[in-house]
Amino acid sequence: MKYQLQGFMIGREIFFDVKEARIFRLPVHKMDSIILFGGIFLNSTMFRLLIYLLINAENRYVSRDELLSNIWEKYDLSASTQRLCKVVSNLNKKLSLLGLPADTIVNVKGSGYIIRLNNIKPLYGLVDF
Repeated sequence: MKYQLQGFMIGREIFFDVKEARIFRLPVHKMDSIILFGGIFLNSTMFRLLIYLLINAENRYVSRDELLSNIWEKYDLSASTQRLCKVVSNLNKKLSLLGLPADTIVNVKGSGYIIRLNNIKPLYGLVDF
């Protein structure tokens, strides 16, 4: 048996399900009779980008070249700065639908990209091989 990344908890309400490439918001605030639930699905590029940033960019900047290499080139896809900017913009829009800041992923010119989220916890589970 081996441990494998299953997802991430972001704060107390956001769950990123790695297996299904989707993110859920499960509010923890007690409300009388209202149940709120939201979810978004990610395409493969957004999925890889978000995982990479959650693992590598919480406390440090990740360079544009590092992202282009690990998100596009590693998968034999054509990489460009324009594509990276577009995917980051679209991913930020999707994340904002769940109540995360519209600038969750930030490009700091000359430094790289960083993810502006607190309390990111990777979740691992046992997997049989």
